[in-house]
Amino acid sequence: MRWEIMKFLSYLEAEKNASPHTLRNYHIDLKEFYRFVQRRYSLSTITPFVIREWLVCLSKKNYSNATIARKLACLRSFFKYMKQINRCVLNPMVGICNPRQEKKLPAFLSVDEVLQLITAPLSEKDKLIAVRDYAILMLLYVSGMRVGEMVELNREDVDLLSAYVQIKKAKGKRFRLVPINKKTSEAIREYLLKRGEVKEKKLFLSKRGHPLCARDIQRIVDKYIRKIGIQKKVSPHSLRHSFATHLLDRGAELKDVQELLGHKSIATTQIYTHISTAKMQEEYKKAHPRA
Repeated sequence: MRWEIMKFLSYLEAEKNASPHTLRNYHIDLKEFYRFVQRRYSLSTITPFVIREWLVCLSKKNYSNATIARKLACLRSFFKYMKQINRCVLNPMVGICNPRQEKKLPAFLSVDEVLQLITAPLSEKDKLIAVRDYAILMLLYVSGMRVGEMVELNREDVDLLSAYVQIKKAKGKRFRLVPINKKTSEAIREYLLKRGEVKEKKLFLSKRGHPLCARDIQRIVDKYIRKIGIQKKVSPHSLRHSFATHLLDRGAELKDVQELLGHKSIATTQIYTHISTAKMQEEYKKAHPRA
């Protein structure tokens, strides 16, 4: 089954133009599934019953329903391809449903909280770290990009003169252009000057010159959330949620926010209108004497 996994990943990269982030996640998920089945089942003997056994195993590991749903999506794609290339007769994913997921409104920060978070790195003693982290937090909020998109940014993807960032889409060779403000352009320019000329193409690097990964960005956000004392569970994605919510609060069109976020469906973007409504109701209850 190892050969089939590598062939599938090559197919995703060559024919589906999957992003490195997607390939990494799929590789991890498929290796985990392979370890579960390798001693008892061959590819041709995997049935829906085996998949359900694996789901029980995942539940015992306390994976969230969202994570389990992602792993199932990986297997669906894998077995669909296996059937296409005649490596299995029946698709064992037929009839396998995703676990129920509670629909939660995404966590977001207020404008004041965002300002506190973004400016927190400026007091760092290490000036390279200060300007890098400031630029990272500014860009996350101002562009609304995903953390997976940020770590894939190359220096050439940022046009500081025109104040645009070219964000490669997760699938296909398409990309979207997202505007950034003058302060963000200046922050990135200052970071690049402080960093100096390097061979590495990636935009954001560690002190040793290695590209940052998604986990590194999470650590950066965690560090400054602790520093400013915000008592919320905040991730890099929270800045994306804040970006969308604040745009809609200030009258941006839903379709425009959809384009900026890179959502395929406007239904995905509509969750942020629920956040704005929930926020409005909260403010109403606080302010209205008869609420």
